Amino acid sequence: MNPRRRTARRVPRRWRPPHRFDDWLTRARWRFRDLALAVLVAVVLAVAAVQFPGLEYLGGGRIIDGDSLRVDGREIRLFGIDAPEAVQMCKTATGAPWPCGRAAAQALRRLIAGAQVRCRMMDEDRYGRAVAVCRAGKRDLGAALVLAGLALAYRDHSLRYVGEERTAKAARRGLWQGRFEKPWVWRRKRRSWSRMNKTGSRSGHAARAADGRGSGAAIP
Repeated sequence: MNPRRRTARRVPRRWRPPHRFDDWLTRARWRFRDLALAVLVAVVLAVAAVQFPGLEYLGGGRIIDGDSLRVDGREIRLFGIDAPEAVQMCKTATGAPWPCGRAAAQALRRLIAGAQVRCRMMDEDRYGRAVAVCRAGKRDLGAALVLAGLALAYRDHSLRYVGEERTAKAARRGLWQGRFEKPWVWRRKRRSWSRMNKTGSRSGHAARAADGRGSGAAIP
């Protein structure tokens, strides 16, 4: 027996850390993340395409007030304008009150007059209504109302109808014949009055309860 073979040292194979599997796992995670992100973006874009600009409604219009109507089952607010509220009153050149809110609604009804209304959605308001540019035939309903002086250009949202408003004001049409409160100011005051009345009602109820009226006790 050769003694050298007994004493010969066995050289171990070179050890390699398992980097290959770790690299594959890292790449797989990044690919999954990219795929998930792409799916999320696609879903968001699809929802936006359905809910917002470009969506159209077509059908007979049913008037709600001077700047709102229902078309194809959807409540729509006319884009870029603000008309007096249904119960709002304005004043003529002589100071006589006149129902400008009702007049705006009647004007919108006449503009539609049984025609097919096509509305292109521009946005959605906080009440879930579509905000859209609507036409009866080739007539832009918002432009016609502002030009008649029965609605104002809603500058906080769009400058689209500022030219029509200037023309109506120069000709003293509709609202511009006398004095009026801008619809958004009128609404803000009405909300303030409503809150004050509710607070006053609660205070009055508390006072009545304190002096016995709220409990049904006899008043001395």
